[in-house]
Amino acid sequence: MVAPYRVPVYEELGGAFETLVLFSGRERNRGSWERVLGQFRSCRWKQVWGFALRFARRAEQGAIDQQYLHLDPGYFFELLRYRPHAVISNEMGFRTLAALFYGFLFRRPVWVWWGGTLHTERNLSRRKRAWRKWFVGRVRRWISYGETSTEYLESLGVSRERVLQIQNCVDERRFQPEGERLIDVHPKPVVLYTGQMIRRKGVDRLIESAARLQSGGAEFSLLLVGGGAEAESLQEQAASLGLRHLVFHGAVAADQMPAVYRSADLVVFPTLEDVWGLTANEAILCGKPVLTSIYAGCAEEIIPSEQRFDPHDPDQFDKALGSAIRKGLIPPSRDSLWTCERTGKTIAEAISSVFL
Repeated sequence: MVAPYRVPVYEELGGAFETLVLFSGRERNRGSWERVLGQFRSCRWKQVWGFALRFARRAEQGAIDQQYLHLDPGYFFELLRYRPHAVISNEMGFRTLAALFYGFLFRRPVWVWWGGTLHTERNLSRRKRAWRKWFVGRVRRWISYGETSTEYLESLGVSRERVLQIQNCVDERRFQPEGERLIDVHPKPVVLYTGQMIRRKGVDRLIESAARLQSGGAEFSLLLVGGGAEAESLQEQAASLGLRHLVFHGAVAADQMPAVYRSADLVVFPTLEDVWGLTANEAILCGKPVLTSIYAGCAEEIIPSEQRFDPHDPDQFDKALGSAIRKGLIPPSRDSLWTCERTGKTIAEAISSVFL
């Protein structure tokens, strides 16, 4: 699939080079991503043949997450057909194996775009660690989401000189402070979580913290926007805790997300693990303060230290959320964020430098 937030970056590359985007599998929790193909103007795209195996992973504290293993032989054939001068692949899986094989055969440069962090990759099996080590010994060029991803690559033995460190980004033209609100919720302030309704995202921790604060006399609304495999059990949890002023809103279309952020006074991203956390980027661009889990890859890079918390620590969670509700927070500066234009041009310059 093609992630919507990557399209503006691909379009920047398409403005610099003839660019073909190859993609393969679909994932059930990414259904809305399939509508992005019509946004391409500067790039061509093609779906390659392959399939995905889906399985559930039980993570820490009982959280359940859907995992996918993509097996896509079509990448080999399409690379041989189109013969690109350079290849960018995502992560360390089958598609990157195809890219490395092509690069070896035709002496073409290959970049691997990586997002995992020391925290998200902490529980890898011995077999998967060995697989990663094998990749590291064969990849000369890397692109990392940000500092935390670079730190993980360094832990595998990749020298920093081989890493082009960018920053995960969203289309800043879409996310603006001015504009309509989608949902009118009372009482104020409105605390917003948006994303998958699964425990890995820390939604249950947010519900528990909100219930404790309300029992202590705090007045606010909690707005939860999104869908997911555990949405029903999270609603049952909220009901059992007697949480008031709670709105469960289903998933909304991507073009409505700016209006969702404008409906809130405070955004909370309580994830237990995330390679980045684009919710934070979107909220900042919409002028909203963001409380962010220390387990989000973006936290140290774009979120002030006083707006970070550990969702595993109930006292710390309550203190951070309660203070933000009572006193308010100053939104982080937009200047901390990379634009899609900057990201795309940085990658394009790195590719061009190989051929000079």
